[in-house]
Amino acid sequence: MRFRSLAIPFAAAAVVLAACSSQGGYSAPSPNAESPSAPGFNCSFNETKDGVTAVQEPGQAPELTVTRDAKVPKDLVVVPLCEGEGTASKPSDMVTVDYIGVGYKTQQVFDSSLERGEPATFSLQGVIEGWTRGVSGVKPGGAVLLLVPSELAYRERGNPPVILQNEALAFIVEVLAVNPSE
Repeated sequence: MRFRSLAIPFAAAAVVLAACSSQGGYSAPSPNAESPSAPGFNCSFNETKDGVTAVQEPGQAPELTVTRDAKVPKDLVVVPLCEGEGTASKPSDMVTVDYIGVGYKTQQVFDSSLERGEPATFSLQGVIEGWTRGVSGVKPGGAVLLLVPSELAYRERGNPPVILQNEALAFIVEVLAVNPSE
């Protein structure tokens, strides 16, 4: 089962996060607000793609908004937000990331490492296909906006109650570290 390592935090985060955004966006407090030069919080961006907006100011947590009329992706869409430096991640690598995920149907945040106050570390082989493909190639300090169709996420099963059946997902993913596979 793919994305298993994040399934439990999704369920726990859903209860807390569902009330955080009645407008379909999310603005988490920076877990490292006293240190704006912390990895993953150095770049700024303001990108909109097909009704999904990703915004971040240096030293602040990113915000992700999916509008009600957002165009649901038919294929994976990867929008580079920040370049990063060093060794690019590969599908077989372990990565440490900060991220925010929003569902297209609910326009609600269903998971956020920032809300939990700590980055997540996992193998790119153990997540949904949209992450494996979309995060591969990102260097530490780099960030991407991922628009993931249901077919590359949880498909018809969803991950109730936080991810609905056949729900497309949007993510901002900031790669903090890459641990290459041997």
